[in-house]
Amino acid sequence: MSGKYMAAAAALAFVAGCTGEGSIGLSPGDVPGIRAMNPSVGEELDANRDGVFMNASQARTRLDSFPGNGEFDLSSEDLSNGQWPVDTITYKAFRNTSDRAIYIRRALGRYALIEARERGLGTSLNGVRRVAHISAPSTAGEWWVRSAHRGDLLPRQRAQKISLPDIINATVRNSFQIAAFGDLPAIRGTAIQEARGRFVPEIFADASIERRDEFATSPASAGGATRLTTDEDDVEFGVRSRLQTGGEISLSQRFTTTDTNDTAFIPGEQTVSQTALTYVQPLLRGGGFTYTDSTRRIANMDTQIAVEEFHRQASAHLLEVERAYWNLYVARSVYAQRRHLAGHGAQIAKQIGNREGIDADPVLINRARSLASQWRADMVRAKAAMENAEFRLAALVNDKRLGPADVEVLPTSAPNGALHLLSTNDTIEAVFIHRPEIQQAILQYEAALLREGMAANESLPELDLVLEARSEGGTGGRSLGDAFDDQSGNVGTLVGLKFSVPLGFDERDARYHRRRIETVQQERQVMSAISTVLLEVDVSANEYIVACNDLVAQRRALEAAQADTNAIQARWDEGIGDAGIELLSALLTSYQNLQASEQAVATARATREISAANLARARGLLLDRWGLSMNLTRDIRGEQTYQLARSGRDG
Repeated sequence: MSGKYMAAAAALAFVAGCTGEGSIGLSPGDVPGIRAMNPSVGEELDANRDGVFMNASQARTRLDSFPGNGEFDLSSEDLSNGQWPVDTITYKAFRNTSDRAIYIRRALGRYALIEARERGLGTSLNGVRRVAHISAPSTAGEWWVRSAHRGDLLPRQRAQKISLPDIINATVRNSFQIAAFGDLPAIRGTAIQEARGRFVPEIFADASIERRDEFATSPASAGGATRLTTDEDDVEFGVRSRLQTGGEISLSQRFTTTDTNDTAFIPGEQTVSQTALTYVQPLLRGGGFTYTDSTRRIANMDTQIAVEEFHRQASAHLLEVERAYWNLYVARSVYAQRRHLAGHGAQIAKQIGNREGIDADPVLINRARSLASQWRADMVRAKAAMENAEFRLAALVNDKRLGPADVEVLPTSAPNGALHLLSTNDTIEAVFIHRPEIQQAILQYEAALLREGMAANESLPELDLVLEARSEGGTGGRSLGDAFDDQSGNVGTLVGLKFSVPLGFDERDARYHRRRIETVQQERQVMSAISTVLLEVDVSANEYIVACNDLVAQRRALEAAQADTNAIQARWDEGIGDAGIELLSALLTSYQNLQASEQAVATARATREISAANLARARGLLLDRWGLSMNLTRDIRGEQTYQLARSGRDG
């Protein structure tokens, strides 16, 4: 008896050993490494092209640049025509879906880069290099810079100084939006454990009690009684598990106790025991490790897509924070400028009013007072815009230091030059690695390939191999142990096949057809994503170049406007004279032009900073610019989430 229990235990251990892990949650190995793209994808491809085709030799040379080329089988037999259609990325030369996906991830991306380069996309970074290290013009003479940093523009009780790095850190710590974005990978990651959970062994048990009381057609069959009665108690328990081969294995124990007055049943009360080890293995539909593991791999890719989405959303949010910070700087500068202008207007109106009846006529006085009132109204609007800029920044950051109504927020970072933008060896190919949208598109394409492979498998006929080994025994009475002991030597086996095939085009064929179309669509999505990203890089690079040049031009315009105002002010100080209205008009116009130039310079400085941040985002490096990385951690509830954290350096 002990030997039978040992055998049962061994079988249970075998079932458990055929399954995956039982841990819950993500682990570092669950999600592919961020930015795991092979660096060689950014290298130049020098192979000679003939139209849109590449011959087999060139294809093999190209493939050799990728790691793990020994896994691939790119033989001339598979490419009998000697031509490799690069534009459609034929992957049928590879033995399995996994190899195809690895190849596609690299070949498709490289080809897209080549095509984009041939269309002239991604060339503007060369222009950025020429202006990136040019220092911004000095802020000397920009009196409003100090006002923007000083806490005297609003009648508030307290002032809160905060630099741009402080704002970024506060956003990382407190932003509800970033926290919400970080939950998405963890949510998607539960699908990985869900896929693993399909292979976790399960204990099962079934029990039934059946009572039958029937009219005896023959009194003899019921021992002379008129009623045939049967009491049957049945219980079955065991353990079963799906296997990564696609099969299912189970070990079960069944006991059936029967008590009847049926004379054909000897003895009338007996117990039957049966132990069975059953294995069902699909040979076509649903079989094979590649098929069963596809669900986990798709879940893994979906999780990585969510990580990339977190990267995209976090970058977009931090860009908005930077934009809001510099917009607050501009709003404070403009308010200081317009308050200054309103002061000049009030002073001029007072000066002219004091000369009423001397050399200032009513037209002159009314003109000065009207414009002074207009400038004061502009100041009020500028104040409202400044307060709105505060509100927007506080909402984006969610920092309690910025929220109270009695606090005046002071942006202390000076817009005197953008952070380092490009390294000397930075290329457009690096964008391919760092932009999350491209990585998402490639991962979605790989997932589409896997789904197509699964659908192809599911469209196959059903052909299952059934294997069973069992032992049976019985005893009179209700002793389960005696019945189990009687199983010795009563061994049986079963070998069988189960087959079915639809008689026509069924739902599985339709699903396979849909998956094939989706794969083609996703391939085009990769191309579209790369082209779109490279276009964004070009646009943002050009915007940065324009911003740098515009700042220089606006500074020159400011110096000219200041000189013009000084000259007219000197004439005004000498007296109105006969040219009162003309001189007043010229003076007021010069002050307006001067304030417009001051506002243009303040805006140009902020625009330069914003365009630098936008270029970093377009290149996929905004997080890197601030020394941030995405880390899997746990929140205050102990739930897994992704958070931004310092990677050890500041931007």
